[in-house]
Amino acid sequence: MSDTQQLITNCTVSIFLLTYNQEQYISQTLESILSQETDFSYKIIIGDDASEDNTSLICSEYASRFPEKIEYHRHCNNLGLMGNFVKTATRLKGKYIAICDGDDYWLDSLKLQKQVNFLEENHKYALVGTGVQLVLKNGEISEKVNMDFQEISLEELIEDNKISAPTAVFRNYLELQNLPHWFHTIPYGDWPLYLMSLQKYEAMACILPEVTAAYRLQSGVSFKMRKNLSSVFKNNARILDFLATEKLMKPIAKELYSGWRHQKLKQLLALNNEQKLGSGFLVLLMLMALKPSIKMLRHYLYSLKKQL
Repeated sequence: MSDTQQLITNCTVSIFLLTYNQEQYISQTLESILSQETDFSYKIIIGDDASEDNTSLICSEYASRFPEKIEYHRHCNNLGLMGNFVKTATRLKGKYIAICDGDDYWLDSLKLQKQVNFLEENHKYALVGTGVQLVLKNGEISEKVNMDFQEISLEELIEDNKISAPTAVFRNYLELQNLPHWFHTIPYGDWPLYLMSLQKYEAMACILPEVTAAYRLQSGVSFKMRKNLSSVFKNNARILDFLATEKLMKPIAKELYSGWRHQKLKQLLALNNEQKLGSGFLVLLMLMALKPSIKMLRHYLYSLKKQL
C-alpha cells in the first residue's frame, strides 16, 4: 500500500476552513460549501480560533445538522492565525485539499466536482485554481478576475502566487501532521503548501477559465497586510528562505534563491513607493553585495526617481 493510500481514508476532499469572529459571514460560507454537488465524499474541517462572537454557536449548529459533512473543532484558547492553521492542517486527511476561509464563499455548486475531475484526469498538475470574484465589505462586487486557461510552473509560482485561496484545490501534501516549526512564524500558509505539493508530486499548477469563488477584500488579516506591500514581499522572501531548508525542496534550491531575489526586489520597490527610502537603500545594498546586478540597480533608480 502506498503512502497516499495509507493516509487517504476519510474522504476525497478535505475542505480547510479557518475562522475567528466571523459571525457576519460564516453561514454564507458554510451554505456555499454544503451546496456542492459531487459524486465523491468531502468533509469540512473547521478550525475555530476561540471566537468571542456568535461564530462558535453558528458553527456548532451546522456541525450538529450535518455531522457527516462537518468536523468542527473550537480551540479552548486563541492560538493565532498560524497556530490555528497548523493545528487544523493535521486533521486534513482527504486525497485533495480545498481552501475556503470563514469570510469567503463559493459561487459554483459544481466547483469541487470540476476541479477534482480535472486533477484525476491530469496528473501533470498538483494544484488547480480558478478565476475569483472580489467582494467589498458591504457585499458589493469589486471586480471579477477571470482569464484564459493558464498553466503555471513551480518556478513561476515561486515568483508570484497567482492562485486565490478560496479557488484552490490541490493534492494533499503528505506531511501535514508534521509541518515545519517555522509555519508558526509566518503570516500565511497556503502559498508554501502549494509549493510543497508541486515539488512533492513533480507537477505544475493551473487556473481554469471560470469564476467559482468570492474573496472578500476588506476583511481578515490579509486585508491589513495588503496595506503594507513591502511587508508582504518581505514575508514572501522569508517563506522562501525557510522552504530552502527543507529536504523536500533541496533539489530546487536555485529556483528558490531566484524567487527570493525577486521578492526582495519587489520589497525594495515597495519601500521606495511607501517613502521608506532608507530601508529600501539597505535592501539594495544587501542584494548588490550578494550578486551585483545592473538591471536591479536600474529598477531601483527608476523607482527612486518617481519619489523625488
